[in-house]
Amino acid sequence: MPTQPHQTPRLTLLDSTFWEVLPANYEKIEQRWIKIATLRDEAKSDSLPSDRAGAVNSLKAKLEMLEKDTDEYRNIVKCIDITDVAEMYVVAGKARLRALQVAKEDFKDVEGSLKAVEDRMQEVRAELVYGFEKQQ
Repeated sequence: MPTQPHQTPRLTLLDSTFWEVLPANYEKIEQRWIKIATLRDEAKSDSLPSDRAGAVNSLKAKLEMLEKDTDEYRNIVKCIDITDVAEMYVVAGKARLRALQVAKEDFKDVEGSLKAVEDRMQEVRAELVYGFEKQQ
């Protein structure tokens, strides 16, 4: 008689996703972006070519990591059932239809935020390709 694997209740998964996984990943994205900004400033201001090259190489690596972080965050959000989010708004007192509208707006806002980070990453990449000197 085979035993069934224990499944984690959906509510528990949603709770841990909202209060642990997403904040941790957001923090990782935020810290990575701060490091990218610092490296960008170093790459623009270093007078020695070797220092500038080191900052540029580090910047490229951090941009790749940030791209993976944003993809991971997006995938986590995609795994969240929008009706679960809407139900939280219902419990908080919103009408079902309004709760679903707000949940959809929340998902759209998250995607918009990720898109803004990706757009900014493209700007930094463009600076790497075209050089920092031309933009000062």
